[in-house]
Amino acid sequence: RGVIMHPVIKTLPAFKVAGYGMKTNVTAGFMKDIAAYWDTYTGENLESKMYAQLKPPNHGEVGLCIPSSEDGSMFYLLGVIVDDFSRVTPDLLTAEVPQAEYAVFTTPPVDLTDADKRTDDPLSVAVKTAWKYIFEEWFPSSGYAYDESKLDFEFYDERCHGLSNSVMEIYVPVKRA
Repeated sequence: RGVIMHPVIKTLPAFKVAGYGMKTNVTAGFMKDIAAYWDTYTGENLESKMYAQLKPPNHGEVGLCIPSSEDGSMFYLLGVIVDDFSRVTPDLLTAEVPQAEYAVFTTPPVDLTDADKRTDDPLSVAVKTAWKYIFEEWFPSSGYAYDESKLDFEFYDERCHGLSNSVMEIYVPVKRA
């Protein structure tokens, strides 16, 4: 849509994530699975349950896909950053995200003030558009390559909760091309 996003390049130390998730398969329509999972996450109020149980030091949800096998299977984890896994119960998934250098993209602002009255989700559209831009436009001219040995993730914090200028961040691991 003619939007040019300029990422911030930063190195993050390793961190731990715990939360709810599901197993899916890249080759079998995993995007639909993840979209359906978000409906369950919201409908069952898993966010409030997760915060109450895990007591993370800061607000913000991390959405990441964790490869689980060579056949395209993966786990989608929507969780919070935690200091340790001491509060994790069997119904939760965990992941350790290694230290990495990231290109951090902030989505263009969208209006979510009337989200409960809409059939479309403008933030979801902004996220999909951003991912497409990153891989089809930004990478080819950036001087960076995608670091496949690391994990990319989406970060949702208080800036995307029903605001007229809602945004979120996409963290893409990079290395010099």
